[in-house]
Amino acid sequence: PVTNLDLNGRRLVAVGDIHGDFAQAMKALELSKCMNSEGKWIGGTTVLVQVGDILDRGDNELAIMRKFQKLAKEAKEAGGDVVVMNGNHEIMNVMGDFRYVTKGAFGECRRWVEKRRAREAEKLGEENVEPLPPVPDGVTPNSYYGLWARRDLFLPGGEMAVKMASNPTVLQVGDTVFAHAGITENHVDYGFQRLNNEVAAWMVGKNSQPPKHVLEEKGVVWTRDYGGAEGGNKSEAAACKRLTEALDATGAKRLIVGHTPQQKGINSGCGGKVWRSDTGMSRGIYGNTPQVIEIVNGRVRIL
Repeated sequence: PVTNLDLNGRRLVAVGDIHGDFAQAMKALELSKCMNSEGKWIGGTTVLVQVGDILDRGDNELAIMRKFQKLAKEAKEAGGDVVVMNGNHEIMNVMGDFRYVTKGAFGECRRWVEKRRAREAEKLGEENVEPLPPVPDGVTPNSYYGLWARRDLFLPGGEMAVKMASNPTVLQVGDTVFAHAGITENHVDYGFQRLNNEVAAWMVGKNSQPPKHVLEEKGVVWTRDYGGAEGGNKSEAAACKRLTEALDATGAKRLIVGHTPQQKGINSGCGGKVWRSDTGMSRGIYGNTPQVIEIVNGRVRIL
């Protein structure tokens, strides 16, 4: 996965948690002026970072993943970059934790796998394609194959897990660090590249476990320390001290996180050292108005 990107004077845009809401995600992308209403990349050389949690709580996850992939290709041709990050919900799904998967999302997985299987059968002949497992008694075929397809796609080595393995879990773009929930000096010492590589090795099925930094309560995809008041923090002083140490060690000026939905919209803390991008835009969360962060020549703006 990419761990460091040079900005070289380019515009930087951050999009927060999406949680399976295709329409809201498209609104955010249009708002960022990276995509037009026809769904084409118009961001030029912009670097667009989505901070994780495309999965769970909404019905259109695979469609959103595919859209970002398409935009990434178009952006590359224009000298831009699109990077999607792994959040705690991506990690959870590869672990087989499907608690927050909606009925509609199981259905989307089922249709995806059915289509893939039909293509294979057409190419190789029906008899050369693995038969679907029989449906056990007492479950409907739709719900059984929905769960079966989810596991097939998202468990380590599955089609979507392998796609997500090329996404970073921590990222530095110029003087901005991105993590779904946050970083400490520990994570910097451990090494961003090492952390990303180990998450990737687990997702493709090479390593049996992800690094502890994505499992721990205070880890890079779980901590609420940088979530502000909405993260249950009465005072920010201790978190700001930790953040300053971590940023100093990376030479960056600011951290952008998602993870903790901000009822009042995007805001910052620690004197502008942390920016909270998750507006809870998915209708599976608050259905709040999408907002995005834009950084041009070191100046941060909320769009």
